[in-house]
Amino acid sequence: MAAVAGLTTWFNQRTIDELNDMHVEARRKTGETGIAETSDRVARSIASSVALPVANNTYGDVKPIVDTALAGEKRISWLVVRDGTGTVIYATSTAPVADKLASFDRLLSDGEKQGDVTHAKIAGTDWVYGSTMRVGETRVGGVRMGVSTEDLEADLRNSLAEANARTRAAATKAWIVSGVVLLIGIILAALQGVRLARPIRALTIQAQKIAGGDLDSRVPEDRGDELGVLARTFNLMANEISDLLREQATKVSLEKEMELARQVQQAMLPPDKLDGHGSFKIVGYCQPASSCGGDWWTYHKLSNGRMLLVLGDATGHGIHSAMIAATARGAVEALSGIDERLLTPEQVLRAIDSAIRQVGDHNVLMTAFAAVFDSTNGILHYANAGQNFPYVIKLGQTGILEDASIIAASGNPLGDRNIAVEIRRGSLQLRVGDLFLVFTDGVVERSNSTGKLFGDRRLRSTLTGQPLRDGPGLVTLRDFLVKTIDDYGEGSLPEDDITFVLCQYDPASDASAQGRGAA
Repeated sequence: MAAVAGLTTWFNQRTIDELNDMHVEARRKTGETGIAETSDRVARSIASSVALPVANNTYGDVKPIVDTALAGEKRISWLVVRDGTGTVIYATSTAPVADKLASFDRLLSDGEKQGDVTHAKIAGTDWVYGSTMRVGETRVGGVRMGVSTEDLEADLRNSLAEANARTRAAATKAWIVSGVVLLIGIILAALQGVRLARPIRALTIQAQKIAGGDLDSRVPEDRGDELGVLARTFNLMANEISDLLREQATKVSLEKEMELARQVQQAMLPPDKLDGHGSFKIVGYCQPASSCGGDWWTYHKLSNGRMLLVLGDATGHGIHSAMIAATARGAVEALSGIDERLLTPEQVLRAIDSAIRQVGDHNVLMTAFAAVFDSTNGILHYANAGQNFPYVIKLGQTGILEDASIIAASGNPLGDRNIAVEIRRGSLQLRVGDLFLVFTDGVVERSNSTGKLFGDRRLRSTLTGQPLRDGPGLVTLRDFLVKTIDDYGEGSLPEDDITFVLCQYDPASDASAQGRGAA
């Protein structure tokens, strides 16, 4: 009986220790997640608050702002504010020296990034956070912040110590019960052993069920001793694990739906291969910044060698913008199915405006450009509603792209319910070999690691000087431009959708096609 009582006590203590460790680890993960979210919010808030004083060189306003932000934040051990040149303009008394701060910068380069905030673990319980200060799209400096989780670890150590104390107390009681069992006999010993073993067995069975994936069953919580406390804690832990698994399942389902939406949207775009109609060859590129985007483009082959090209950019990116883009494209398709004579650039843009004005409870804006190319005379009729100015690039006699000119015609974006739509239209005579480029703002607003934009000038210089001697050369030029934009981003994710279309006026290709048809 003594051996059985001792073994039961040992097994009881071991099980409780394991459950205590599991509970402490669960609390540690929850606590660290909360601290990370709070620190991320504080770093982002301070960077946003001091960005304007730093940009205006009013450094005296920085300290009151930072002191107010740090009030009551005991976990923040130090903070440093630097301007755009890297010069420290504010630092707490506990801030690290320059060499140490430089080593923290290297750690942040490989840290976990959430928007403009990056964090990385230093050592032990210390973390470093970095946030970029911006005014608009301009980077004006940065914030470095040290965060300690020592208070969390101390709380966990105290909790574990208390749990261990309760375990030892329970073990002591068990040994006393064992002594009583030896004194009063086998019957009382058997009854007492059953009383102690039953809740432990219930906890053990529950632990096995959780390990097997069953998170619905619970252990009784009607006991008033330490085992009752442990049972309630155990059930709480099971509830938290169940909630986390449900959230994970929801996230996976949402990701699958987003991927399906992306596939549908990509299927709505024209193929990425070279195509032609009459004297015109065309190829395009569209890459959303997230799973779905607000950029889109399409073209229609019309009678007498004419071709309609439409490109649009809905506000933002994501599911909402993708739905707006699909609505706009549907308006173009519906118009083309009624009467080809309605497919004038201005009428196409007005149809898009009418369609998206009725979507949602809020104004949904879209910039758009439409053009009709005429193969018989090389005339380009166009209409613009807030889209970036397209380019026409001259092809030299040696087959090299030379001068780039801008089609400077704009208007207000479509879909604004508060103002009447204003569309700028015009026409242009294309020369033989001319390359026409239309693009969304995501192309010129692609930024590198320093925040500098790709820009219109770099876009023009990328295309000029490139060869364009035949149809496949247009695809090569498209791929070259895509690679140049990607290389400029230095591996960072684009913040906006990137879309552009290349169209070349090449009457020779039309004549060749007619000759082959006659043969």
